[in-house]
Amino acid sequence: MRQPIELRKLRDFGQIINDSFTFLKENFKPLFKSLFIICGFFILISTVSTVFTYMNMSTTFNLDMNSYDAQSKPVAYFISVLVSAFILILTQAFIHLVTLCYISVYLQKNNTTPTLAEVWGYFRYYFFRVLGSGILIFFILMIGFMLCFIPGIYLGPISYLIIPIIVIENSSFGYAFNKSFRLIKNNWWLVFGVIFIMSLIVGVASSIVSLPISFITLGDKLLSLKGFKLPLIIIFSVLRNILLLAYVLPAIAVCLCYFNLAEEKDGTGLLDRIGKLGLSNDDQTTLPAEEF
Repeated sequence: MRQPIELRKLRDFGQIINDSFTFLKENFKPLFKSLFIICGFFILISTVSTVFTYMNMSTTFNLDMNSYDAQSKPVAYFISVLVSAFILILTQAFIHLVTLCYISVYLQKNNTTPTLAEVWGYFRYYFFRVLGSGILIFFILMIGFMLCFIPGIYLGPISYLIIPIIVIENSSFGYAFNKSFRLIKNNWWLVFGVIFIMSLIVGVASSIVSLPISFITLGDKLLSLKGFKLPLIIIFSVLRNILLLAYVLPAIAVCLCYFNLAEEKDGTGLLDRIGKLGLSNDDQTTLPAEEF
């Protein structure tokens, strides 16, 4: 029987990428069960929002510029884009948080598959703390990009480590912010490279579905789809939003970056294994630090 993947260990760039796919493969069913149940409602809302956005796009770009609607429709389209983008970001954030909670429970249970109830308990507990931290990170990044753009790029990989530290170590934002700077020292390019590669993979997967929707929407008159346009937009919108679940990969990879850096700087995995020497299975607790 194959041993479950060890999270707290040193990894190089290639091992982080490979182990991210390995962890996803080994935990595919329970992880996606948690994602569909906890994030399913938001994926549905995001799908509806996507359909309305592309329908507004189709109406806007196929208008007769001399008509009355030529002035009002672009405004409706712009509003729908903003609403859709907000819902999309929120959905991605929830997928990211569920993945982190799954990994945190997996670690607490000594590499054992978490239950849906355990993941949901962690999700509820960290939701508002992560939401507040996410807002702070957003403003920090905005300030960084306003300061000649380069500081924002530098803060990007650092900000990716903050939320995993909060969830896995049950820490405050201030502690996670300071620790992320300490961990990433001399390792900025490693974290940046992992984030870039995983984001590229997810982006390519999303574009495979997004491009046909745009083509159908903008080329309505040329294609003469008639009654097929709306069903096609709905089908591709559903596929596009289901593919949002691919954002589990960057979340897993960032967590493995964190475990790698924590092991390198603090030797947390080694210390944990030393602390468990001599303990029987009955002595090893799998309960989290808090009760939910």
